[in-house]
Amino acid sequence: MHKQHGLSIIEMMVALLISSFLIIGITQVYLDNRENTLFQQSQGQNIESARFSILLLEQTLAKTGYRRRPDETMEAAFPSASGGACDGMAAGQVVKRVSANSFCIRYQPAFPNARTCSGDNIVGIPASPYIEADPVTEIFNLANGNLTCNGQTIATGIAGLGFDYGVNYSEEKRITEYVPEPAENANIRAVQFSVMAASPTEISKSAGSHVYEYWFGNQPNDKRLYTMLSSSASMRNLMP
Repeated sequence: MHKQHGLSIIEMMVALLISSFLIIGITQVYLDNRENTLFQQSQGQNIESARFSILLLEQTLAKTGYRRRPDETMEAAFPSASGGACDGMAAGQVVKRVSANSFCIRYQPAFPNARTCSGDNIVGIPASPYIEADPVTEIFNLANGNLTCNGQTIATGIAGLGFDYGVNYSEEKRITEYVPEPAENANIRAVQFSVMAASPTEISKSAGSHVYEYWFGNQPNDKRLYTMLSSSASMRNLMP
């Protein structure tokens, strides 16, 4: 009787089969964990971009129409302006819709060393209060996935930007309706806005997004993650 040495072919095949199942299982767990990590990272980036955009818009809208001299009329503080991207702002007008994802605002800087939303210094601000200053114009625009202010990128990964304007048609400081395109004689006193952010890379297994479909009415062609946040802001200098 001879003793058995080594492994038989059957034993080797069984061992290879069990090892293959283990490798496949471990690989699938790794892929699932990687996909979940990418999803969480992309979701966090989207929320951060959307929240930053909303915060900046809220801060900007809050100072819209600010006058250093409360006794000065809006028409005197903000004379008619022509030229540039905000061409055609009438005397006293401090908000103007330029396009579906772009608008202009005007205000007088409150304090010395103030900066615009793009980070530029505002020159010529009086050190003493109650002295008028030249109005500052800022234009927000969405182009190629970037939210810009005066042409300077302030947020990236933005796939959509939408506005509804709260307006009335008298000097009374109240809102009668919200419209996406204010009439020429409408006084804009508040803004409801939505920001849709998109992940920089494709992370989904298939193309499709309820957020994207809700926004554009059709499914996307890519597999990126889309996130939407909304907010509203009353222009405190134009409301009670």
